[in-house]
Amino acid sequence: MADDDEGRKPVWRLQRELRPGQPIQVTEPVEVADASELSPLCAAMVKTLRAYRRAGRELVDGQFASVRELAPPHLRVPCHIYVVCCPDGVIVRYDAAGEEEPKARGACPDRRESLAEMAPAFSEQVIHVSDDPETYVPKNEGAGPSFILNRRDEHGEEVEVARFYPMICAPTTFPADFKLPPPIARPPCLASLHRELQFQMHGLLSPADMSARAISTGSDHFIAHGLMSLAVGWQAIEIYPRLSEEYWRPEYAAAWAQLDLLNAIAQHNMVENALRRLDGRGAAREQATRLLAEFEALLAGPEEPCHQFLKTHPDLLCTTYDAAWSKVPFGEHVSDFVFREPCNDYLLVEIEAPYRELFRNNGHQRHELTHATGQIDDWLCYIQDNKAKVESELGLHGISATPRMLVVIGRSATLTERNRRKLAVMQGRHRGLSIMTYDELIDRARANFERHFGPLSLRAQNLNIYYYRQDLAEAT
Repeated sequence: MADDDEGRKPVWRLQRELRPGQPIQVTEPVEVADASELSPLCAAMVKTLRAYRRAGRELVDGQFASVRELAPPHLRVPCHIYVVCCPDGVIVRYDAAGEEEPKARGACPDRRESLAEMAPAFSEQVIHVSDDPETYVPKNEGAGPSFILNRRDEHGEEVEVARFYPMICAPTTFPADFKLPPPIARPPCLASLHRELQFQMHGLLSPADMSARAISTGSDHFIAHGLMSLAVGWQAIEIYPRLSEEYWRPEYAAAWAQLDLLNAIAQHNMVENALRRLDGRGAAREQATRLLAEFEALLAGPEEPCHQFLKTHPDLLCTTYDAAWSKVPFGEHVSDFVFREPCNDYLLVEIEAPYRELFRNNGHQRHELTHATGQIDDWLCYIQDNKAKVESELGLHGISATPRMLVVIGRSATLTERNRRKLAVMQGRHRGLSIMTYDELIDRARANFERHFGPLSLRAQNLNIYYYRQDLAEAT
């Protein structure tokens, strides 16, 4: 394997056979008296691809720095380039250079192996070449890198569901009606593959405990989309037919590098836009997720920040209101929130600090819970005694003498099953009263968001999940 840079003829040899998942290792350059010359085609490709690599690095470090992560890996990562010329084509392999200075090296094997013989080993059994790709069966089937799909059983153990081996089978020539572009254009490949593959998994979300007689609200289909890296030692592999040296000129390389970068960006944008059109609720779902996370972070503190947050986002307390008030006085007692819903139905809300506990260890309710429910009684007494005044002076037109009431207090982790039963009894004694913890308030809000925007909590590592309804997918 030689590099003809600057007229020198150093020769490298492989330190050992190609090892799966590892870059090619070569010896230090040595001078060999009878070293074979690179063919004119191989020498031209080495020089041109060296210029291509240099131009690509300049672009991703400069003009395309803002979208660097979208660049193909062999342009994003400093790479050694290996060019192997066979009688019926050329294999180009890009390996990460690590801390070494990137080199471009060429070889014309003495034994003159064909593409069909060289490609599988050089690509770690990923790319194969055959005159009849449709019926081709690899000799070492199952020897290349694989992807494994696992699921967790009810005990949390991983169980293998499927295993598959990605493979490309390329033809040895272009179709008869294929017209070669002029030499200034980027030479067409018989096969081209990056180690980073786009992965998509389609699925369907259905409620696990839905009654058979329940009215269906429709199921969310989803697409999990992301990048998965092949466990190979190369960043990219390309296979070319043997074209004339006219196609391989260093002065063309900068335009090719820019074209490859633009193609990568366009492909990413096309896929991303299609998925976002399919999942029109994605932005709303992200906003809802951030909103709940921000609110949950406040629960470790005092009451007032929670009150201000709920004042800014009152729909967390009442999703169907058409008017809302904060700090409404009912005589000497003040309601934290009042919501008016359609048909002049009102909801009065009392919030206490998240750190408040509802019950003592002996099961008796604490003063904070007693105070909160006492506030409710004071409001009701005032409304019943001053209904006309409440409507005229406070603007609560049409309010009934027994409006609905909500108390938000404490955290769910402090409640035992016995505590919950006592809360149910308390709520039964007060018509229209609901008592819930901040955790239950968040759970209720999350369920409401998910009903409209799709699941918020289902996430995957290194994957983006897009949700859609089947009728929408068919429409698009």
